[in-house]
Amino acid sequence: MFGNTEPDELVNPDVDLMKRAGANFSRIAHNPQAPNLLRRLDEKGMLLILEIPIWGDDPLAVPDNPLTWLVRRASVRPWHEHRGLTVFLVELPEVEDETLYLSLDEALESGALTITEKEGGRVPVLLARNKGTRPVLMLAGEILVGGKQNRALRHSVLLPPKSGAVQLPVYCVEQGRWSAGDAPFRSRSSVAAHSVRAAAVAQAPQSEVWEGVAMSRQNLGVADATTDLQRVQDDATVRANLADYMPDQEANERPRSLGMVVARHGQIIGADIFCNPEVFAKHRDRLLESYALDCLAADRHEDIRFERPGAEDAEKFLRRVMRAEFTWRDAPGEGRLLDAVAPGCRATALVREGTALHAAFVARQERPSPPDRPMPIRPMPRRQRPGIQ
Repeated sequence: MFGNTEPDELVNPDVDLMKRAGANFSRIAHNPQAPNLLRRLDEKGMLLILEIPIWGDDPLAVPDNPLTWLVRRASVRPWHEHRGLTVFLVELPEVEDETLYLSLDEALESGALTITEKEGGRVPVLLARNKGTRPVLMLAGEILVGGKQNRALRHSVLLPPKSGAVQLPVYCVEQGRWSAGDAPFRSRSSVAAHSVRAAAVAQAPQSEVWEGVAMSRQNLGVADATTDLQRVQDDATVRANLADYMPDQEANERPRSLGMVVARHGQIIGADIFCNPEVFAKHRDRLLESYALDCLAADRHEDIRFERPGAEDAEKFLRRVMRAEFTWRDAPGEGRLLDAVAPGCRATALVREGTALHAAFVARQERPSPPDRPMPIRPMPRRQRPGIQ
């Protein structure tokens, strides 16, 4: 037994035998090769094809960035289930950013944050000013009520203390109203329904957001003349039904949790992971309502039978980003946005100093590739036998 190496008296005759057989190259197994074997092959002028000695989610095979680093360390635990909604909590072995970022609600209520229309009103952009001494973390899909029409944030934003005026990219979620006045925006502690929020992760155009708002209103059975998503989500019947989806916090509390993976009727539809448990706790219930809205809309129409997913399914969903294509883009305020497009999953993370402050994952439907067109087969010309006319 020689382990993963062999002495020259075994290696050299094997190489010589291959040369005498006329071999000019060899493909060796994927494990690292001994130097004496490589040296003998080189002496004999043989081309050697080697594989990279890695397997699975190796750092050499998977891009090393804040999203893959986050997912690689994440573990998932079952937490809560109600009707068609299944929720798993995400934990990490250690926290890299313990900053207690203010939420949008906290900053607006304290007066530290003001959000206004820009230059008399422009649909896709607002102005935000953090006058306080603590950073403010705002999430993609959070609804801002007021101004000339209600909006929702296009992506997560980190406003530093004393930020000055910062432009916020937003979607319109209230089609049909454009009123006079420049009253500051306020928060209703509401996040857009997951189907609408997923459009922000996909960087969808405004038209797809309006379609999502109209679909939520229709599926939830709420009539509204202006197609106002906030009014749909504030409907008394909707609010009463949503309360049934909320877990018993005392019985299910997991203080180390900093994110969740959510399934609707057996299918994983999304996930949100934060930089620390305290920040997650501020946003957990509102995000859970966002997911529950889509589940509630589906439950109104049919009794759906499904197979419950397990924690391993939730982890597999997160790990799809290990095979993603990644792009960076600038973000308003501090940090940058890291986008990932993987088979069956999209993700966007707001990254500051190498740490993902908030990462949002959404499931995506794969469009089947069109079938390959068969190559035309031309008939062979008929050849006559000699002497036959």
